[in-house]
Amino acid sequence: MNRASRIVILLCLWLVPALWAQLENPSQAPVRTVSGTRIIHYKDGPVPIDLSTRTVAALVPNAMGGYWTLPGTGTSTGTFSIPNVPNGYYLLQLGGRYVWTKNTVINADQSLAYRSSAVGADPATTLTFNLSNLNPWLPNDVIELVDPGTNAFQLFTGSAGEPIFTGTFPYSSVLNDSTLGDKTYLLQESTQYAGGYRMLVASRYFSPSNFTQVDATDTQLTGRFRIIEPTQSFRLNVNGADLAAATLAANPGAAIANTTFALDIFPGNMARGWIAAAPDLVSYDLNADAPPFTANVDLGDVMFGNPFPPAFTLFALYQYSAQTSYLAPGASSGTTITTYVGGNTVALPTASAPLSLMVGTVQQPAVGGADFFANHSGIGFMPTLTWKPPTTGTAHAYSVLVYQLSNNAGSTQATAIARLQTQGTSITIPPNLLIAGQTYVFQITALYRPGVNMAVNPYMLGPTAAGADVISGVMQP
Repeated sequence: MNRASRIVILLCLWLVPALWAQLENPSQAPVRTVSGTRIIHYKDGPVPIDLSTRTVAALVPNAMGGYWTLPGTGTSTGTFSIPNVPNGYYLLQLGGRYVWTKNTVINADQSLAYRSSAVGADPATTLTFNLSNLNPWLPNDVIELVDPGTNAFQLFTGSAGEPIFTGTFPYSSVLNDSTLGDKTYLLQESTQYAGGYRMLVASRYFSPSNFTQVDATDTQLTGRFRIIEPTQSFRLNVNGADLAAATLAANPGAAIANTTFALDIFPGNMARGWIAAAPDLVSYDLNADAPPFTANVDLGDVMFGNPFPPAFTLFALYQYSAQTSYLAPGASSGTTITTYVGGNTVALPTASAPLSLMVGTVQQPAVGGADFFANHSGIGFMPTLTWKPPTTGTAHAYSVLVYQLSNNAGSTQATAIARLQTQGTSITIPPNLLIAGQTYVFQITALYRPGVNMAVNPYMLGPTAAGADVISGVMQP
């Protein structure tokens, strides 16, 4: 090859990608300015996410299997703007969250029904109880403390035969303050049996009028439980076998950790979804000490009472969980990642309509065309995840959670580093997320959100919502 030929070849190698880039550059297509908000709507008002300190960008797919990155700007008031975004689909990036969408205006807000100023208690915080008129205490009974206004939730156990509930207990949930409008409820969840299964039903109720906790100190709670008259019935018709099967479908190595279903009550209506802790009126395995519920069975009606205001909304829920073990390279001890099959609905089960799996797991998930559940090295820095829709229910969107596994002094640590969401059945991991020499795990969740436009409102809930997870093997770029 002569010198002139070599020069021509080199010029081609340099110029063709540049010309190709110009042809594929999204700035050549019709463009618009993408804008929107990222604000958390709490009980006490909106709190914007400070987007001035986070990466804001539109990642537009190109013909080479990657993305063009178009930078945008965010503000401390939770607004953002990205100019020159071509018409069509793109991956919106707001910090570690990504949404695949074609919309020009995105409402990336969320709603939570508790106050924004609620804070977790210091480990030195305690509660001292002196509560009378207890229902005859059985070994598996619990006292449930719940405050929807702070999202506080904790269980306390007593001793069989106690006529009163007394003692000082560590408090590890959220601090409550009635002067800020918090309303704390304590319920005695008493043991009942239905078809041989041990249930818990709220039998006693107490709500202190003045209850303010101070961090790292003890707070006294003295009062008298009121009897909850069981005047209503809840049908214990649950497709537990189907729920358990979907839970185990998370990964070939997954093991069931907990199987819970319940009748709960939400303060007010559920137009924005189940977005705060809610008192339990009937529950199975509330305190995680019962055997897994893995049967499709109708146990008949259980009687319960409802001491809450008429404006509160009854809803049924299921939450089954599994754990899958992982070991980071070089670590001597592993960790587990918990996956869920969960759902809630205001349509309570009946004799002809059991509480059932509302959406199942995705089918045939793959990473770059390879087995999703196997361990892989060399997947690249921008692998494409693919899957097929679940065979049960309708997935209105899918989320992909990216975990990074690390060796922390011999112990495996799993840290969620990004969350992607799409209404399609594939997504390409964005650039600069996966790093050479690190290991990762991908979790894909099928999301059921009837009545919610998830392209425009990707993080909003409604009165009915469900999800089901699968989780991958260990992946290395």
